[in-house]
Amino acid sequence: MRPGTLKLLLVFGAVATVLFFMQHILQLFEVVRTYATFHSLVRTHPDLLYRYPETIDGPVVVPKILHYVVLGDAELSKYDDALKSCRDLHKDWKYEIWTDETADQFLADNYPDILPHYKGYHQNIQRANVLRYALLHKFGGVYLDLDVSCLVALDSTSLLKLPFVSPGAHPAGVNNAFIAAQPGHPFLGSVLEAVPSHDMFWGIFIRIPYVENMLSTGCMFYTNMWMAYVRSLLAGSPESPVHILADETGDMKPHMLRGKIVTPIFAHGGASSWHSWDAAILLTIGKNYTLFVSVLGVTAVAEVAQHDEIKDC
Repeated sequence: MRPGTLKLLLVFGAVATVLFFMQHILQLFEVVRTYATFHSLVRTHPDLLYRYPETIDGPVVVPKILHYVVLGDAELSKYDDALKSCRDLHKDWKYEIWTDETADQFLADNYPDILPHYKGYHQNIQRANVLRYALLHKFGGVYLDLDVSCLVALDSTSLLKLPFVSPGAHPAGVNNAFIAAQPGHPFLGSVLEAVPSHDMFWGIFIRIPYVENMLSTGCMFYTNMWMAYVRSLLAGSPESPVHILADETGDMKPHMLRGKIVTPIFAHGGASSWHSWDAAILLTIGKNYTLFVSVLGVTAVAEVAQHDEIKDC
């Protein structure tokens, strides 16, 4: 094969690969953009924070509905204590426990374009994520993960006067373990519109479940959509605002539902029952980021040295 032909084939192959993975590349770019800009965005726009227990004037806009999602083989009895804690503090609220059957019918009736993606997901956590967005968009109310216990009556706070609020996430972003929203909030509408385009296979030879969930329906997807929505608000969009739960000083950390933790409003069991093999690897890298980068650096230097030694022989 002539050198020119080989070069042309390599260029063509590279272009074809980039085009094939374009959506993946764009999503990864959004992840990088989020991590690079989230904290500065919140810092320069402190009105994005709801500083609990700040009192807000105005009407209640979030309906008194608690939504729970129980899909697949999830054992509801494991979470009796958490559920009871919320029932005891919200005796006049409506409780909705959504199962495979009721969820399928709800989506078929209200979001038929999303149903094929919902049914096609490999993981129940992906379904649970999409379902919570759809339920809150349709009915409004409060979504809680099953392992979240209530320590405070939500209607004794100003949370229900906010059109949309959820906690922050570590190291950047927003978390979807607790969401309070008014019905029809446009942010949730934009999230649901993006669901089909984010339903992609992640992996080369095997699926990478943790990444697949996080970028298709999970917290990273949710955060990227939140960032895009906030940018549109800051550009002058008249849409309804969104807020992140923070303490009186504007610190998001005390309210983060991260692992097993007690916050001023909730206790989080930190179940993370959906985590797969890749989650352990990625979370370990995240916790030991500096060490990981150092090892990569040492390895790279060693490879260069070895290469130079072989070349000089």
